[in-house]
Amino acid sequence: MKKTLLLTIALLLSTAMFAQSRAVLLNETFDSMTMPEGWSIIGDGIENWHMSETNNAGGEACEIYLHYHPIFYFGQSRLTTPPIDLTGISSVTVSFKHYFDNFSTWVSSLGIATSSDNGNTWNTAWTQEYSTDGQYSINQVVATDDMGKDNVMFCIYFDGSTSNIDYWYFDDISITTETELDLELVSNDIQNDLAAGDNEVVFTVQNLGSESITSFEARYEIGDISINETFSVDMAQFESQQLTFENKANLLPGDYNVKIEILSVNGGEDGNLSNNVIEKEINVALGVTQRIPMIEHFSSSTCVPCVGINSQMHQLTENNPGKFAYTKYPTDIPGLGDPYYTAEVEIRKNYYNINSVPQVIFNGTNLGSSALSQYQLDESYNTNAHVNIKGAFDIEGSTIDVTVDVMSFIDIDNAKMFASVNEKHTTGNASSNGETDFYHIMMKMLGDANGNDISLKAGEYQRFEFTCDMSQTHVEEMNDLEVAVWIQNNTKEIFNGSFLYEYTGHKYPVQNLKMTENGDAIDVTWEAPEEGEPSGYDVYINNSLVLDNTSELFYSFEKTSDFYVAEVVALYEETESVGIVTTEVNEVSTEETISDEQIFIVYPNPAKDVVRLSTVNSQQTTVRIYNVMGMLVGTRLATSETDEIEINVSDYNPGIYFFNIQTENGSVTKKIVVE
Repeated sequence: MKKTLLLTIALLLSTAMFAQSRAVLLNETFDSMTMPEGWSIIGDGIENWHMSETNNAGGEACEIYLHYHPIFYFGQSRLTTPPIDLTGISSVTVSFKHYFDNFSTWVSSLGIATSSDNGNTWNTAWTQEYSTDGQYSINQVVATDDMGKDNVMFCIYFDGSTSNIDYWYFDDISITTETELDLELVSNDIQNDLAAGDNEVVFTVQNLGSESITSFEARYEIGDISINETFSVDMAQFESQQLTFENKANLLPGDYNVKIEILSVNGGEDGNLSNNVIEKEINVALGVTQRIPMIEHFSSSTCVPCVGINSQMHQLTENNPGKFAYTKYPTDIPGLGDPYYTAEVEIRKNYYNINSVPQVIFNGTNLGSSALSQYQLDESYNTNAHVNIKGAFDIEGSTIDVTVDVMSFIDIDNAKMFASVNEKHTTGNASSNGETDFYHIMMKMLGDANGNDISLKAGEYQRFEFTCDMSQTHVEEMNDLEVAVWIQNNTKEIFNGSFLYEYTGHKYPVQNLKMTENGDAIDVTWEAPEEGEPSGYDVYINNSLVLDNTSELFYSFEKTSDFYVAEVVALYEETESVGIVTTEVNEVSTEETISDEQIFIVYPNPAKDVVRLSTVNSQQTTVRIYNVMGMLVGTRLATSETDEIEINVSDYNPGIYFFNIQTENGSVTKKIVVE
């Protein structure tokens, strides 16, 4: 009798536990270029659905998308799942990611529906109208009359006219049973590219369960750093929230894996442990700067499809001043092509393998015949860059004088600097497609149209100077020019772009920027630029503005860490704008104290062959040597009774290295320049 009772209790307990867990009924990630087995298109637009290697919807490549062509009007197109057995199930959660690329400001509808009679009758569970480009995530409880049946199809359907859209991308479609407690870690929102120093760890969670969530515990791990925190929240079902750990991560330059994990929810275990961990790789450099997205646009005044794309791109750029750099290449296709076509355009065509227009290249990636969306522009603009581009141009007669300063917070090897002189608005190249106004038209590539060589170590800058007679180009008005500059590597990745300051003398950076230790303080000093009269200086420490528009050539602050990066910006007043030029960076590289009894001195610095490490209190010392990207390149263990250690650096590539010196009393990091 007792055995039967125990067995009954065990069975009841197992049933109760299963009822609280989330069962995955369908999970499709579209990870190949073929339609998944059992999926189909029903209704209109059977030829409009395609697979793509992109990840616009926010998942991993690949994804499925609805294209506007061939156009159908006032119809419904359904992307349908294989049949699912819902016996005994009264409701499910349907989740998916999608990216909407609208044609204009038209409204289109998206919905979820179910059918238990093989698609003859559809019961709508959810519908929503969209008119704004962007990435969206849907989680919706579905409880139609088809629930509980053994042969239920689900569909995501488009309702409207495809003439109103460009594309609609979908990915990560899942159907699951509901659970009471389920907190999903949606995203790890720490930026991929960061500056050395204190950095916030940001993440987004969403309540997928039916029970409200009032608190949860989470942890992040980055290298040797592990931080646990408890968060107080008030999240109803499907509500999401972005949160930030109170404890920041202090990071040196290097590559890191960032792991975030949900440890408990409402004081106990989460009902679904499968979505509680997210990891990502990040890069930490000496510093970061504002990213200016680079647009390259191939078009022609003989191209009829180019008219619509040109109009959309013009509207986008007019609405976003200061948030982009742009060069439009007038091509020789179709027919006779654009009258402003040049051999330099042909070089850029070959670089991107362009054989038809329109084609829009965004940050080195070909978007095809689609216009850039506001969402894509904002997403790029809001990410960090590690390369800063500043400069100016001036005009005398038909001659343009251009100066470009490129400063990098990372090592750049075998990259190219491109610079194009554009006319902002032209009319003389009108031909056969009906357009009479053209914008950002490339007139001349400066230096080599194949790119000007650039290689930089982190913390260095390189200057380019060009003089060009524009009288042999198609320029219509010399007072209507702009200069776009971008840095691109051999994989076509663009590090950053910029428009130069217009019709003004070049702004010079400060000179001899230094940072030295003075007891418990760090002193930053610099000298005025070699030319020009700045109105003031902005001082940044570890990428944070600490002093703005000062007239002094000195800044001091209390030392609380072993690693700092200083940046001083010279400000210039112009009649229309403020010009900013960034100077080179430096780190603390003088004596750093671990304790009153122990002082390390590393010399010579810079070094060519041998680096000597001297201490007044000899003991076992471990020296780990890292390059500027954070990679360990050497280790030295010294137990000598002398006060000096020799380290051979003759085989090291020239550049910046960090010597992490560790003893039983503590550790310190010093920067060494190897020539």
